[in-house]
Amino acid sequence: MADQAKLAASRRAAQRVTLRTVAKSLGLSVTTVSRALKDGPEVNRETIDLVKKAASDLGYRPNLGGINLRTGKTHAVGVIMPFHRDGEMNIVVASLIEGFCGAMKQRGYRTTVAPQFQADDPLATVRDLVEEGTVDGVILTHTRPQDDRVKYLLEAGMPFVTFGRTELLSKHPSIDIEHEEIGTAAAARLLDAGHKEPLLVAPSSQFTYSLQFIKGWTSEFNRRNLTVPDERIFFTATTPDSGKKIAVDALAKYPDVTSAFVASDEAALGFVSALADLGRKVGEDFSILTYSGSRLHDFYNPPLSTYYFPNFVIGQRLSDLLYRSMQGEPASGLTEVVRASFVERRSEFGLR
Repeated sequence: MADQAKLAASRRAAQRVTLRTVAKSLGLSVTTVSRALKDGPEVNRETIDLVKKAASDLGYRPNLGGINLRTGKTHAVGVIMPFHRDGEMNIVVASLIEGFCGAMKQRGYRTTVAPQFQADDPLATVRDLVEEGTVDGVILTHTRPQDDRVKYLLEAGMPFVTFGRTELLSKHPSIDIEHEEIGTAAAARLLDAGHKEPLLVAPSSQFTYSLQFIKGWTSEFNRRNLTVPDERIFFTATTPDSGKKIAVDALAKYPDVTSAFVASDEAALGFVSALADLGRKVGEDFSILTYSGSRLHDFYNPPLSTYYFPNFVIGQRLSDLLYRSMQGEPASGLTEVVRASFVERRSEFGLR
């Protein structure tokens, strides 16, 4: 067995393509090949293109172990991925991961996905990833106003970016969607259509973006000198099962309600299912708006009007911001807030 292992290792070594292999195939020095692969300014573009093509054709891959030892970098980044329910992946988060991983791969970084299950301590998940020393930067989602994970990363000096804002005094890299604006627009749209007491179904109030939805929603009511009864704001996990339960409970309590803004397309899936079970017809006797980071809203029957910004693009922007953070750019220049687009479909009706 030992002899077979040695033979296999010898074969792998013989097949490994190194910088010297590429250099020899082109009649160039190892130094020139190394600099060309890094787009070194001392190497002309023609040579860079020639070296990169040869490296690709030969199957050259950099020795990350050696690079890590020389630079102290892992060339890996970590994404904390929350799992809100057993046995199912949130497709919205999955599209974000896809956008992020693809963009980081183009920059030469591997992505480590660290799962955070319902019973896990969110801070411990982040701390374990950092203290293992296996990543050069971290991505966080589902931020909270006073987020202990962000406080820890700031103290640890670990480059990171959040999808979502906090209310901390210390600036940190982040990208977010203008959720307050969405809350305002959704309230205005339903009220303008004559729905006097629409429901708001928001994500858990522990998350910053949920509070932003509520702030925008209530501000529009206040602007019209209307009050928002607390009992007409529902909080739920962003899952179909939770959305269905909320719909059943809400319509049992308010059987005459005619509209809702469900601020999660997955929760909306369950909400719409419950409406059908209760004999209500979306777009005919019940108006529903949702918020989405995927194209899931196009596959409802009927398709739902939604406030949309693709999470795939958010993932790509997270990659850019994290890379710049790892290069040492100050946090003051690494914050973005983007606006969602309204996509009108057939899920609304007017009472006026």
